[in-house]
Amino acid sequence: MDPSIQFYIGSFPVYQPVFWTWIIMALLCIASYLLTRNLQKVPKGMQNFVEVGIEWVESLIATDIGPARKLFVPVILATALYVGVANMIGVVPGAYSPTEDLSTTLALSLTIYILGHIAGITKKGFGSWLKGFVDPYFIMLPLNIAGEVSEFISHSFRLYGNIFGGGILLGIIYMLAPYILPVPLLAWFGIFMGIIQTVVFTLLASVYMQNKLN
Repeated sequence: MDPSIQFYIGSFPVYQPVFWTWIIMALLCIASYLLTRNLQKVPKGMQNFVEVGIEWVESLIATDIGPARKLFVPVILATALYVGVANMIGVVPGAYSPTEDLSTTLALSLTIYILGHIAGITKKGFGSWLKGFVDPYFIMLPLNIAGEVSEFISHSFRLYGNIFGGGILLGIIYMLAPYILPVPLLAWFGIFMGIIQTVVFTLLASVYMQNKLN
């Protein structure tokens, strides 16, 4: 059996990235319920952190998007939360970061890519959206298409490469110097790297969506 297969549901194999994605989704759902079940008009405690996170995401969305920003804030926020937990869960012994798998990062980037274009069509109309692929001249069509495809591919490879490479680096460092660099220090490095990559991925997703609406 493929070692990346965790178990089967009937004849359907559940691979490691999918299995840990389900765990992360469950954790986020539980955390969302616990953090929002008793919201107050005057925030206190964890509600302050929740509102700060939402305000940060809102600040990423340009004001010229208009009412559409209300739709994009949940998308960007959900993406940031998932990517953040997926990046950092690997520091837990026995856990696996789904973002170490290229299929996960490709799916994330493709989702942002498709939503951005759907929003662009909704705002500009199908004709204006289609015209963007031949601006400024029709001969630019192949280059514009290649540019669009390269955007989401580079977006996904950047996250995958950094998380996968970081995991290998941490493993090598720990094998070479397990007593010089204690586990908590290695874990902190992994968490810090995960946070940085989450911010980068979220910023790029926000910029990409804004570009499709401008």
